[in-house]
Amino acid sequence: MKTYMPLGIYSITAAAALTKNLFVGLTGDVCAANAKALGVCDTDTAITEQCPVVTHGIALVTSGAAFNAGDALVSNSAGKAIAATTLSATVPSTGTAVTSSSAQPAMTIAGSVLPQVILGYALDTVSAADLTARILLV
Repeated sequence: MKTYMPLGIYSITAAAALTKNLFVGLTGDVCAANAKALGVCDTDTAITEQCPVVTHGIALVTSGAAFNAGDALVSNSAGKAIAATTLSATVPSTGTAVTSSSAQPAMTIAGSVLPQVILGYALDTVSAADLTARILLV
């Protein structure tokens, strides 16, 4: 049996039926893919009822796919934890061969919001979807 250590629990009105151990969005719905979560649902909750959400500490989450301990985790479209993808950047290619570094087009990265929001870090390794794992919430 896995244990958890909630350091903060916040109640929110459930905008949909919420299932224990899924990420909850800031509006009381199941968290959308790659979105910011309020935290993790601590008990099954019916729509319009008050849902206790673990916002800080170590929570139990349901996996949406396999991941390893130490992986950064995000939400999938069902509110389940999946490993975040590695950030990558590519330089646009052209039809002209680049023969010097001064001829390479400049690459610009701007902004501060990444396409995925890291919700925490896995404390357990899971081998498939629909397993329970501990997450250190951030």
